[in-house]
Amino acid sequence: MGDVPWKGARFAEYRDSGPGAGPAGANRPHPGPERAAGQEAGDRLGGWRPTAS
Repeated sequence: MGDVPWKGARFAEYRDSGPGAGPAGANRPHPGPERAAGQEAGDRLGGWRPTAS
């Protein structure tokens, strides 16, 4: 996460699963589908286009 302190960050998880997924809480918000519906990956990633190597 670079220089973003994890407790001060404003990250959220939506439909996470697997070993890194955790329960919702004050430091780990899980927005509902109504909030996530208007958000696209490109809104967050800007011009960055990750590729598999």
